[in-house]
Amino acid sequence: MSRLGKGGENGVREGAGDHGTGSDGAVKTAMRVLGTRFRAESAGGARVAGRGLAERLARYPVVSCDIFDTALVRELARPADVLLAVGARARACGLITCDAAAFRVFRLAAEDAAREAARDAGHDEVRISEVYEYLAAQGLVSDPVAAAALEFATERTVCRPVPALRDTLATLAPGQRLIFLSDSILPGAWLATLLAENGFGGACEVISSADARRSKASGRLFAWLLAHLGVAARDIIHLGDNPVSDIAHARAHGLATHLLRHRAAPPEDEAVAAGDVTLRLLHSRRRAPRPAPVGRRAGGDIGGGEGGEKPLAYYISLLMLGFALFVLAEARRLGIRRIYFTARDGYLPLAIARRIAAKRGDPVELHYLEVSRQAIVLPGLGDDPKALAEALAHTVSGDRLAAILAPLGVAAETVAPLLAGLGFDPARIVEDEVGLCLAAAERLIATQPALISAALAARREAALGYLAGEDFLAPGRRMIVDIGWHGSIQRHLARLAGLADEDLFGCYLGLFPAALRRGLTPRTASGYLFSFGHPEPLCDLIREGPVLLELFFSAPHGSVAHYVAAEGRFRAVHAIEQAPAGAIRAAFFAALERDCLAEIDALAALLDGAWPDQIDPASALFDIAGLLRRPNAREVRAINTIPFVHGIDGRRISAAINPLPLHELLLRPLASLQRLATAPAGAPWRAGAVRASLPWPLPDMTHAEFRHRVSQLRRLLGLR
Repeated sequence: MSRLGKGGENGVREGAGDHGTGSDGAVKTAMRVLGTRFRAESAGGARVAGRGLAERLARYPVVSCDIFDTALVRELARPADVLLAVGARARACGLITCDAAAFRVFRLAAEDAAREAARDAGHDEVRISEVYEYLAAQGLVSDPVAAAALEFATERTVCRPVPALRDTLATLAPGQRLIFLSDSILPGAWLATLLAENGFGGACEVISSADARRSKASGRLFAWLLAHLGVAARDIIHLGDNPVSDIAHARAHGLATHLLRHRAAPPEDEAVAAGDVTLRLLHSRRRAPRPAPVGRRAGGDIGGGEGGEKPLAYYISLLMLGFALFVLAEARRLGIRRIYFTARDGYLPLAIARRIAAKRGDPVELHYLEVSRQAIVLPGLGDDPKALAEALAHTVSGDRLAAILAPLGVAAETVAPLLAGLGFDPARIVEDEVGLCLAAAERLIATQPALISAALAARREAALGYLAGEDFLAPGRRMIVDIGWHGSIQRHLARLAGLADEDLFGCYLGLFPAALRRGLTPRTASGYLFSFGHPEPLCDLIREGPVLLELFFSAPHGSVAHYVAAEGRFRAVHAIEQAPAGAIRAAFFAALERDCLAEIDALAALLDGAWPDQIDPASALFDIAGLLRRPNAREVRAINTIPFVHGIDGRRISAAINPLPLHELLLRPLASLQRLATAPAGAPWRAGAVRASLPWPLPDMTHAEFRHRVSQLRRLLGLR
């Protein structure tokens, strides 16, 4: 057996080192959800008997303890995954000539080759220096000493103690001797450093198979231990997690033993294994058992409450990271230094980009630009009365008709008599009566041109004042970052500020085909997942639920309503979201922000800031693809409890799905299909609407699948 995994504790064979700290309650809940049996395990994945073990250890003059998966665990599911992080770090340092994923394969193969040479020389164990000398001889590593040190530095990042065992060992009497006995290619001095850093004391006595050239896996290390200590075997008890190396072979040499059982982590998903290294590391961290978070606030998990649901960050953190990396890469490609992340879509990507840029020293200026459709688009519609009327018509739902010009800063008291004179009831509470509102807006625009023009001019002046204060109007090229889809903010910003096309570049999560128009072309805009609909498969995937991305790419504040002058500068005024929907949305976003940044920071520590230049879009979408395309019923119910779809005024927020009654699906299938496909009146989350509308036990399916099945059924029934 390789000394890199169990029986080779520094590192890195498949199936070993999968054990972390777990919570009985959280795991039991998850097992109930999965319908599987649960067997209680203690902290670190190892069953530690607590007081009973301490009492047993007190009977022996010498206590011998395994290190990896017993005293220490890694924050990765498999020891071999450590080498993915080593490869990423080494690549960033210029120490290797291959990519990170290939390095993992080469590194494992090099250990096997070095082990063969060691066996030929009569040794059980290989040393890490020999492994890296072999890699250097193959031209894969430029500096074997530095590369070996980098692997150890990575181990120091991912290793953590098993608190229950550490506390038990701390109860040993002063006269007892504690020996750490490890099958590892790492030298004993390095292992002692790991133990000291994890709270086992600054003078740990460590015997490494790499130093002794004998291993527990062969049994020879126990014979060496007895000779080295000069004590009788009956005076030693050995603690370990491997039934063969730690228990059977120790007993064969007369030592007492205590087996600390552990749980095996689930294997790496084949689709994850085919993805980006960062995806693999993120999923390895997630699969490694760990304590349940303490004091998690309500609203952080999809589904909420009991049920072991995935936190929101699970779906989106990798996409957030990939998008931030893409933005910085595009800025380097284009030679642009000023980057403006637009509110609210750019809130989390900006936070991530700042972490990356600070670590790498990217020469960019990162800003948060508080703009919105209401604050930027509306003031520019003075010469397009039809578009202005349509925009205003969608702002009044749930309010008096007299509030129809509120987005332009015109008070309801001013508008009420004007509407009354035009034959409208200004006190009427409007509920999704777009036709009525459109007629009222069109009449006001036609009959009150001076009022409308003055209001638009004031809004434009304030918007330009804000942009000037943010240095957005300063000469030179600048980039805006937005979630995208149609690129309207970029077009209206350029128009409002009078910018030439080449002075403003847009960086988007994605751009639909309809976005392509004058001023918004491949020369002035690019998309991370897709640009102007290409590649089509990714574009079609996002079309199943673009509104979900608008939930995740959000912010703790409301959308920008307008700008006001304060202390010589213009500042943004945020819309006050209606209660209780606004409070619900804010709570979910707070949980998302906290957990997402925690995952990003954990990855940053694992990679030591050696971020890749990019994460391919397919890998970045891996976690959210199922939610977009084929959500389960529980996910649909949970998402629909979070109101987050905004009107242009930013006040009204509603849920993502409008389920269709079953009788409507049966009686009017074609109209139902159209409603499911069309936002915002229909279902901005198409696949979610299908799932919410179909009764159990019909399977989860995309909107396209549902449309196809309805068409088949109509043909079978002879309907046209």
